[in-house]
Amino acid sequence: KVKDLQSGEIFSDKYDKLMIATGAATIIPPIENIETAYTLRSVEDGEKLKVKMQDESIKKVAVIGAGFIGLEVADVAKELGKEVCVFNMGSRILEKVLDEEVTEILEENLRAHGVELYFNTIVKSLETSPNKTKLITDTDEVEVDLVVLAAGVRPNTSFLKDTGIEMLQNGAIVIDDEGKTSIQDIYAAGDCATVYHLVKEEQVYIPLATNANKLGRIVGSNLGGKNEKFQGTLGSSCIKLLDMEAGATGITEEDAKNMNLNYKSVFIADKNHTDYCPGQEKIYVKLIYNADTKVILGGQVVGKSDAVQRTNVLATAIFAKMTTEQLGMLDLCYAPPFARTWDALNIAGNVSK
Repeated sequence: KVKDLQSGEIFSDKYDKLMIATGAATIIPPIENIETAYTLRSVEDGEKLKVKMQDESIKKVAVIGAGFIGLEVADVAKELGKEVCVFNMGSRILEKVLDEEVTEILEENLRAHGVELYFNTIVKSLETSPNKTKLITDTDEVEVDLVVLAAGVRPNTSFLKDTGIEMLQNGAIVIDDEGKTSIQDIYAAGDCATVYHLVKEEQVYIPLATNANKLGRIVGSNLGGKNEKFQGTLGSSCIKLLDMEAGATGITEEDAKNMNLNYKSVFIADKNHTDYCPGQEKIYVKLIYNADTKVILGGQVVGKSDAVQRTNVLATAIFAKMTTEQLGMLDLCYAPPFARTWDALNIAGNVSK
């Protein structure tokens, strides 16, 4: 049953096969006057926010939420010369993606650049006046010029209630490796649906553009008569924050605890390349691995240079079920501007006992 939003007409249609790709919707927390804040979900949202950010009268920007989108907004605002403050209900940034050792480094760098971080904080209301907005939290009152809401997303699937289609508790449509749902001839993919996690060995909700594109391609092929299968995700993701970058793949240590795995972890500090080439910076690597088999289960890399591309190496290693010993002796490229003779990843593998 279909409703034309322009005319209001409701009519019935039919399908041989149906694809659901309704994406995700912005989570709007119960904050008084939150409608005065800017969101960043669509291209149109981005265009409006871009114009506002370039207004020289906007001196201080508040961001509600410390996930990828919120932190990327904070990064851009800081580069535009704004004062920035970030409000988060949790105790640290990116807490579902990175472990505490890694987020501590990123947070320290954010504070060093003047970004104010308000953790364990609930924003209660926004009080707007012609020139300012006051954020009222459970502990503070902060005056800013612009508020951006980035408190996360949820699957845009409320219209599927009572249809019988299988969904996770958060509303994500459960699909198989061909994109099929629990109802015959109905498919789904993208931020409205689950993906199969190779390490967790279950369907999970990870709204990433990489997964959405791959599953969209597979479902498109299958709707056209093929029988393609999604090989699974590792939740690989990355972020640029001011002059630092970080990447993660596989599971975190927190995940390993929740899964009751017999695991070990190692966290090392090294350098991105040789000291006699300009631009040498610290780089940090964390590995999570099976304590019995030494198979790598997760990895995180953070630093001012070359962290994300090393995360890609770890994603390949986890997909191939490599061990820490194999990573320690992996034949990675060496030249003085790019690495040391023992790359940081080799060292992380070799110290994993």
